[in-house]
Amino acid sequence: MVTFIFSADDLLHCRFAISPVGEVMQAARVLARPASHTDHLGWLRSHQPALGKLAREHDLCLLLALLPEHGYVPDFLTPPPATPLGRIEAELAAIRATPPSQATAEVAHSLDGRVVDEATERVLRRRDVAETLAQILGALWDALLEPSWPPVRELLERDVAYRGHSFVEGGLEGLFRELAPGVALRGRQLRVRQRTNAQVRLEGKGLLLIPSAFIWPQVATMIDPPWPPALIYPARGVALLWTEPETGGETTLADLIGDMRATIVATLGEPATTTALARKLGRSPGNVADHLKVLRASGLVTRTRVGREVLYARTPLANALLVGSGNEIP
Repeated sequence: MVTFIFSADDLLHCRFAISPVGEVMQAARVLARPASHTDHLGWLRSHQPALGKLAREHDLCLLLALLPEHGYVPDFLTPPPATPLGRIEAELAAIRATPPSQATAEVAHSLDGRVVDEATERVLRRRDVAETLAQILGALWDALLEPSWPPVRELLERDVAYRGHSFVEGGLEGLFRELAPGVALRGRQLRVRQRTNAQVRLEGKGLLLIPSAFIWPQVATMIDPPWPPALIYPARGVALLWTEPETGGETTLADLIGDMRATIVATLGEPATTTALARKLGRSPGNVADHLKVLRASGLVTRTRVGREVLYARTPLANALLVGSGNEIP
């Protein structure tokens, strides 16, 4: 449980803001774990061709490796917007300006106790990691968020207007009464159900409230300096935003990467060796190895040596593409 403790001065300094780069980060979480974000499957399907292109041109695993289902995410990746409507260029510039010592320390904290592919970890521990991740976030914005930003921004702005009206009518109690599951105001304490246990005295700084179209069904908090305390919550009406329109046909994963490679991705429900895959698929080990080389270069499989064996496994991006094709993840 994270508990924000309000003072009288905090009432004067609570504010709402919309963060484009924050939405990119939340969208990346959807890519990392699509099975936990079923409300966004229509969005995933509609962007499947763009996802395939991104996988070929950028190592998205570098970002997805820093997005655990539960746990710490580097703070420098989510700079709070300085204005009610943040600008993607300014937020990416703030990420790039992160001191290397801060970026490497926060990445190390995020990776602590987690198993990450050696090649991925090596890049993430470099001093230029902030620039590398800013480039990936920019590519995700250009391909996935910017084309659909007008309706997303409109949804977020409507939510802010609704919450503002709730505050005018009912004060903080009215504002937080229906903000999100797991969020409750008790006197001067705002309690947010989280795995982290912390008490945060706002001490006149107020609370930054950031609506998101991608975070449902969760909420998130920011409690570490130098950023102001913040609560990211699901905006109202997200289900309607991502309702999948009727279409005459769907693009399948096989259309993007070919039948055999799609079959290999679908078969890797558990890590397997080249020999095991070849035996299961009735192909020669050399043929399977050629396909695995392409899939690895595209960020769809990882390669890990365990003793004398080399195991291949699906990446979170591959899981997202499978769900986007309408497949169940085995």
